[in-house]
Amino acid sequence: MKKLFLIPIMALLVVLGMSFTNLGSEIEEQPEVVANDYVNDNGTWRAVPEQNCTGGNEVCRVQFGAGGPIYDLYDEMDLSTKKDQSDGTIIILQ
Repeated sequence: MKKLFLIPIMALLVVLGMSFTNLGSEIEEQPEVVANDYVNDNGTWRAVPEQNCTGGNEVCRVQFGAGGPIYDLYDEMDLSTKKDQSDGTIIILQ
C-alpha cells in the first residue's frame, strides 16, 4: 500500500522539476546584425554606419561634421579594404 502512495508523489516531483527546464524561448531576442564601415584614426579603428559608396576610381572619404577631419573609408578593419567612390565626393557624417 505504501508503494502505491509514492508513485503519484514521485510523478509530481518529476513534473515539478521539468517545469524549470527549457531549451530556449521562441521570443528570445536575436542579436541584431549591424553593418559597419571603418575609419583609421591615427592607428585606431572607429566604426561608422555603412555608407553607400558607388564604386569607381576615387577613394570613398568621410568627414565628421562640416569642419571636421576627413578620413578614408574602409570596408573592414584592414588597410587593404578601402571603399571606392566614382565622383570623389566627401560624405559628411553627423
